[in-house]
Amino acid sequence: MTSQEEEKDNFNSNIIDQGNFIIGLWRGFHESEGLTLYYGYQFRPDGSFLARHRIYQDKKSVEDITWQGEWQFRDNTLKLKGFNSKDKNQLATLEFKLTDTFKLAYETGSLSDAYQQMILNKLGQISTWTKINVTVK
Repeated sequence: MTSQEEEKDNFNSNIIDQGNFIIGLWRGFHESEGLTLYYGYQFRPDGSFLARHRIYQDKKSVEDITWQGEWQFRDNTLKLKGFNSKDKNQLATLEFKLTDTFKLAYETGSLSDAYQQMILNKLGQISTWTKINVTVK
């Protein structure tokens, strides 16, 4: 491994270890039992998050929920605790595992079984960034 590759690996490890990698926008969708599920998450630097889950059946919206709460990232596990913005009595806990391809895969939580296949992709994911050499004069 070259020193440039080692430097890149150390940089990526530090970002992920500190949770900085999680900050930003994450989205995904999948189909399950005749339903199409769309979800988007915004993870903020202060440890809060905002999420929107939309479920469609035959192109008709059957559920549209906005969640908000707190997030923690440790040991490649993202833990969320939040509530439905319209019904603060409806609470949710979720756990995602960071995959080796830098995606967040739903592991467990209080969401319905339809969410078992949930995988989030980061918008502007670091693994897709290209290196830019800049010369300052």
